[in-house]
Amino acid sequence: MRNILKKTLLFFCAGLCFVAAGCGSEEKTVYSPALPEAVKDDYTMYLNETFNSTEDLSDCQGYRNWYYYCGDPEDDSLSLMVFNDYYGRWCSEYQSLYYYTYMWSTVWLPEDQQGYGIGMGFKAPATGKVSVSATVRLLADPDYSNGDGVVFTISDKRGDPYDGKLITPAEGAQDFVLSQEISVEMGDEILFMLFPNANNTHDFTNVDITVKYLGA
Repeated sequence: MRNILKKTLLFFCAGLCFVAAGCGSEEKTVYSPALPEAVKDDYTMYLNETFNSTEDLSDCQGYRNWYYYCGDPEDDSLSLMVFNDYYGRWCSEYQSLYYYTYMWSTVWLPEDQQGYGIGMGFKAPATGKVSVSATVRLLADPDYSNGDGVVFTISDKRGDPYDGKLITPAEGAQDFVLSQEISVEMGDEILFMLFPNANNTHDFTNVDITVKYLGA
């Protein structure tokens, strides 16, 4: 009986620690509930899982293995974005006006300041081969003559590209699908980044990303 009570107390305390590390904390970083309690490098655990950037959207870094980034194409640096509770969206930490550059739902607006882009990273929970698919649509009105389009890329954490696409206002109002099959090691991160072509005028872009394990 004493052992059962002890285990119950430990479980309760662990639950409190998990809540404290969740969305209400300052760090806003949690572990994906898709991961087992004892992490195993076993892709078969995820064959029935579908990771989707829209369905998995959260105000927490790391929820279901998704991370939210702002980046600098000049030096390939990345920083975690900040979730702004007031505006209810992810914002670049480099932008003082949080409503000017953001990501929420499927709508992304890359940052104009210093050419920074924004994006999401998916951290592989197991070694194996994954299928990634990104559907991208520039939402700018094609009548806007001063918009110059966006660049969407799929790459590894080092910035080595898997795929990419420049979308101009003339190509707006249609979906572009970028898809790849990528071999990953457990802990590898696949980056999905959106950059302004030259500036972010009329660069509102619809982005939806899906990742699925295929096998070893």
